[in-house]
Amino acid sequence: MGMYTELIFGASLKKDTPISVIETLRYMMGDIKEKPKDFPFTEGIMEWMLYGDSYYFGVSSSVGKMWKDDISGEWIISTRSSIKNYNSEIETFLKWIEPNIDSGSGHRDMYAIVTYEESEYPKIYYLY
Repeated sequence: MGMYTELIFGASLKKDTPISVIETLRYMMGDIKEKPKDFPFTEGIMEWMLYGDSYYFGVSSSVGKMWKDDISGEWIISTRSSIKNYNSEIETFLKWIEPNIDSGSGHRDMYAIVTYEESEYPKIYYLY
């Protein structure tokens, strides 16, 4: 069956983030149904990784929201999901999105926490 990996992701995106990135994120979250023409990933798990879920974690249903902030004009995304990360899909996603992140949380700008189902400690991603 395989093990699940949980992704907790939250960030404000740069104001100049390309619309193709925004549309890709909205598609990956399930906000829009039509796959963008320039979807940057192969079909499969990447298409729904931001709303996949598993009963193996305390928060068993995925949660996510993406909105454009009225004051800053930046897109903000906050998600919690879990997938079978067999081919490092989560790491591929984080490498792809990182150049578009303006800020995360705290003084080091944390933007992701990744927890493997049987790991003792999570991996934390920071901009700084």
